Amino acid sequence: TPAASKPLVLALVLAVPTVATAADWLPASGTGTCSATDVDFSDTRHGFAAGAFNCGLVTDDGGLTWTPIRVVPQQGQSLMFAHAADADTFYAARQNLYRSTDRGKTWTELTALGAAGGGSVFDIHFADDAHWVAAKGGLIHVTDDGGDSWTLAYPGEFNINFDELHFPDPQIGYATGGIARSSGELGTVLRSDDAGASWTLLTFPHGKITAADFIDAEHGIVATQSQGLFETVDGAQTWTSIAANPDVTPINDLVHRGAHWYASTSAGCVHE
Repeated sequence: TPAASKPLVLALVLAVPTVATAADWLPASGTGTCSATDVDFSDTRHGFAAGAFNCGLVTDDGGLTWTPIRVVPQQGQSLMFAHAADADTFYAARQNLYRSTDRGKTWTELTALGAAGGGSVFDIHFADDAHWVAAKGGLIHVTDDGGDSWTLAYPGEFNINFDELHFPDPQIGYATGGIARSSGELGTVLRSDDAGASWTLLTFPHGKITAADFIDAEHGIVATQSQGLFETVDGAQTWTSIAANPDVTPINDLVHRGAHWYASTSAGCVHE
């Protein structure tokens, strides 16, 4: 699709969402009582989920069946982040970062990120085996040695919160999020043009961002807590309202795959 027509296509897809029927889904088995907070797949079959009270799940059949594991059981914490690097190598995090190379049987703490401070790890972008970017609390850290040491790339500012990282190409990255208080909502969009080494705070006056995704360096969509969905076609410099939230509840995940956008909401629905 030519770049000029992308905004219209995105707006049409999200303005008239469809809800997947029950017949389109198969119930997963083996999840037990694990309350998963994050899930990731290294390929179409192998996935890893981390959740509350150190629970974890692994699958090798695309999510149809899951096997429970304990994630860093000695720490007694609920995990916020999960990443499956391959079928056997997993990363999990809360305030510290942990790695397993044996499909979750044993875990090793990568101590440098925890020592950097900044609260909970919300997201990590793995550019390659050595270069990673971490959103930790209201800070952003980068490493070029596979997590052995970290450099502060964004020192944080008052009322600037974010919980998602998106790198639509190797150099251009976005951090999105925000806060909601009794006095109102504040949305956050940061942009990096140097693979995460430095960040610029951009203007976003439309409230707290609950989910986002970018299809390339210039085009993306964000969902807000109370003002619906907004689209950018100029690298997050400006935003245009394109649709209300599909079932009047906040969208908690938004993903672009191929020609489709998918949104999951707090009402437990998935929209396409």
